[in-house]
Amino acid sequence: TIPFINFNHHKYSNDEGVIVWDIKSYYAYLPATFIYHDLSLDFIYTNKDVDFGKWIWPIETPTGKHAILTSCGLSMLYSPFFFIAHQYAKLSPKYNADGYSKPYHVALTFSAYFYFILALFILRKILLRYFNDKTTALTLFFIGAGTNLFYYVTYEAPMPHSYNFFLIILFLWLLIKWHEKLNFKYTVFLGLTGGLIALVRPTNIIVLLLIPLYGVNSFKSLKENINKLIKHRYLILIMMISFIIIWIPQFAYWYYVSGKIFYFSYGAKGAHFYFNNPQITDFLFSYKKGWYVYTPVMLFATFGLYRLFKLKNNLSSGIFIILFLNIYILSSWWSWWFGGSFGTRSMVDIYGLMAVPLAALIEKKRKIRFKKPIIIILLFILTFYNQFQIQQYRKGAIHYWWMNKEAYWTNFMHLHPTCKYWKVIQRPNYDKARKGIYEYTYTNDKQSIVSDSLLKQTIINRTIENEKLKDSLIFDSQTDNVDSLVNNYAQKIIDNHLAEKYYKALKIEKITIAINACASWQKELRKKAKKSGISFQKAVSNEAKRIYENYAQKYEDTFE
Repeated sequence: TIPFINFNHHKYSNDEGVIVWDIKSYYAYLPATFIYHDLSLDFIYTNKDVDFGKWIWPIETPTGKHAILTSCGLSMLYSPFFFIAHQYAKLSPKYNADGYSKPYHVALTFSAYFYFILALFILRKILLRYFNDKTTALTLFFIGAGTNLFYYVTYEAPMPHSYNFFLIILFLWLLIKWHEKLNFKYTVFLGLTGGLIALVRPTNIIVLLLIPLYGVNSFKSLKENINKLIKHRYLILIMMISFIIIWIPQFAYWYYVSGKIFYFSYGAKGAHFYFNNPQITDFLFSYKKGWYVYTPVMLFATFGLYRLFKLKNNLSSGIFIILFLNIYILSSWWSWWFGGSFGTRSMVDIYGLMAVPLAALIEKKRKIRFKKPIIIILLFILTFYNQFQIQQYRKGAIHYWWMNKEAYWTNFMHLHPTCKYWKVIQRPNYDKARKGIYEYTYTNDKQSIVSDSLLKQTIINRTIENEKLKDSLIFDSQTDNVDSLVNNYAQKIIDNHLAEKYYKALKIEKITIAINACASWQKELRKKAKKSGISFQKAVSNEAKRIYENYAQKYEDTFE
């Protein structure tokens, strides 16, 4: 199914392909290093053959140099597929070997599929250690098809989540083998994998807690585990060295662009954690982006932790603590909804861990096996609902960051957005969110709603007066319910009117975000604002509208 969708939706054939938003930064290390040989990113401004403003969004460091926002971990995982695509592009007369032609987009798309399949293969081996084959098969199905992981392996494949999913599962497998055989090989691989996990997404460093927590079911077993690690401290030292080795390229890059070995690049965008104000309730249960609302299968997996503790599974304590810490850390990020996404994408990384308690819930004791079919039936229903919600998201019935309770239920079981939906969605105040204050405003006002109602009534009146149009509607629908036909026809026009109106607003907002992410662009606009005697924000707004009017309709995929 996944390769079929990857081939079928052909996103890599669009103007911008799959190298969009965050992926621009994750991927930028590869062409900058191996094609343009310029980590200073000066080629963005000097090379006129490629429109790099479309492909790379650098930030400006305190030293005045331009830098890539994200760390280089994902580029390491992309790299085998990048090199294949690069060789193909060099040999093909059809494509430019510039790092951004179609072969590179195709390669990135299927790299996600490769790591996903490899992850499922390893996860199956882990689950079969504790559960039977049927439980394992069902668990893999529900994790792969019943969660938002499916979306990030298909429609937004090169996003980091399927790669993190793979890395954490690989780490778990190596950890199990390491505890069975405390040898040099597994020690090195465990350290390298842990380092790469942290390099791809630094907050995922918490999975290293699995090392001391493996097999812990009591304070006594925790003490025994710590003593075991102290006894083999030379292996821990080798593991730490392996961890650091994978980070050396990143340290070198940060030092080159900022003069510091450790550099928090997101600080340049005013992004912070607010650990004193975690939005845990919203993070888990809100209609905006609640984890359990948009991925309800994970609610069952969470309940499964109780069952896992009852089984005294070696992984129970580690998974519980990592889940708790992950929720706390991620809900403390200024943008706890993590930008435009389907569901809580930041939680996808630990689905390999959550597969274990989910399997424990599915595989019940014989004395309560009458509950087993109910659980499985519910999980199948939620899996199909997840697939439906993915299609809702793709067609705009679930907004990528403006959802709320009213908007959710207005479009409930509707594949396309309704008229009312565009009136009830709420926009977050991003300036205040960066300060840890969360406020939302409706995207429409009462006057606009009244205007839409008057417009609809005008359309109805004119349609009734137009006998030819009325007859055409009756003929096409093969029904004679004129009032219903005219009302539906008017509603369709209103929906299209609102959709066009708000999609324009969304695209302008996306262009604004792109401007705010580019230091050189902001610098130029500040000069224009000063020269014109207007505020910087007004200059940004004018620039976004100008770009939309001049370019967005011609290159509409660029701002999708």
